[in-house]
Amino acid sequence: MKKIRIIPRLDIKGPNVIKGIHLEGLRVVGKPIELAKKYYEQGADEILYMDVVASLYDRESILEIIKETTSKGVFIPITVGGGVRKLEDIKNILRAGADKVAINTAAVKNPEFIRQAAEKFGSQCIVGSIEAKKKEIGWEIYIENGREKTGIDAIEWAKKLVELGAGELLVTSIDKEGTEEGYEYDLIEKIVSEVSVPVIACGGAGKVQDIENCLKRTKCDAVSMASVLHYNSESVENIKNYLDKKNFPVRLNYKTEDIIPSEKNKKMISIIDYELGNLFSVTKGFEKLGCSVKIINKPPEIINADFLVLPGVGAFSEGMNNLKEKNLIEPIKKYVNSGKPFLGICLGAQLLLSESEEFGKHLGLDIIQGKVVQFRIPKKEEKNYRIPHIGWNSILKNKKNVLLENIQDNSEFYFVHSFYLVPEDKKNILAKTDYYGEEFCSILNKGNVYGVQFHPEKSGEIGLKILNNFLRLR
Repeated sequence: MKKIRIIPRLDIKGPNVIKGIHLEGLRVVGKPIELAKKYYEQGADEILYMDVVASLYDRESILEIIKETTSKGVFIPITVGGGVRKLEDIKNILRAGADKVAINTAAVKNPEFIRQAAEKFGSQCIVGSIEAKKKEIGWEIYIENGREKTGIDAIEWAKKLVELGAGELLVTSIDKEGTEEGYEYDLIEKIVSEVSVPVIACGGAGKVQDIENCLKRTKCDAVSMASVLHYNSESVENIKNYLDKKNFPVRLNYKTEDIIPSEKNKKMISIIDYELGNLFSVTKGFEKLGCSVKIINKPPEIINADFLVLPGVGAFSEGMNNLKEKNLIEPIKKYVNSGKPFLGICLGAQLLLSESEEFGKHLGLDIIQGKVVQFRIPKKEEKNYRIPHIGWNSILKNKKNVLLENIQDNSEFYFVHSFYLVPEDKKNILAKTDYYGEEFCSILNKGNVYGVQFHPEKSGEIGLKILNNFLRLR
């Protein structure tokens, strides 16, 4: 079962995390890396970085902070917002180690930007950021971190963002933000009822009961908070324990024994750079295990690799086009035929199959026969069933394999996808996952080739175990 996500929000101004009320009156509360690490160790499910002055001063996004967060061992998803204006911005943010981008101002000024971003990087990593203030009737959208009104109705804009291709919505009430008086329940509830994508509630948490009320009243998929954590009123761990006692599904078993790099792990891992992979996070995951890592993009480098990894964050057709343009398709197949270990991650796993139906029919590598198909479209009354499938979910092993040694059934990993793997031969299914009654292949295997639909490099210590087992294949 997919779990409710608890997401600390860190508003960034320069080198500091700041906090205010109604997005104003900002004060410094700490350093981003230190707070992200603290919340990760408490069991946070994701980290949300918002660069609160990026749009105002036309500055670059906080790429170095993203990189350092992963370098310091924060192996959970990161969403980044603020100053995202171009497709190149998204590409750079993802390559730095983030998993999703939150877009507000640029989307309002150019709605087609959302469609373009979704078609290139996939809906699953495009978050429509909504900042709204209550008016006499309804709520109005604001941009530039709450500084400019737009006259746009928040509910209609939420529906438009989804229509354009946003795969998730982050809903922040400017009226409630920083007040610690509870969330804007009516706004969130209305948006949740009108869209079919996951919704993150943000703005107003002052105590754990506010989070409970938000989940009860709005049926949102995730809750984000700042003040209640920054001022140590509550910890992520305490919030989760409280919600668990109230029978909300939350991820609790995030602490595992630390993986100590072994002398046997001093191997060279080659990661394919085809301009869509989450290179930095995958690199840091293997380095944590004691490996050396080489980023490669030339045919001879692929053929001569000892361990080959194809990561991926993006759309299927874009991935195949990039591999083709770089003349990497035949070298990948030649490497696979050599019998050496190969691992595809998320999009990298999907590309292994014969074809995909994402944005039309597109041919894949055909290394494992099968299709990549879309989750069924949820009906309006199915308020819990959301596409994309974003969040922590468990796996069930289909058979024994080295990749799954010391991995227990119901271990939880981080998923973010709208399409899933359907191999023709069911013997290629190594593990399955259930999403509200729809069972899909979450780990794929054929000989020396493996594909995981989730992101092990973003699944905490349990995800690192998967990477560690991969090293044992040779």
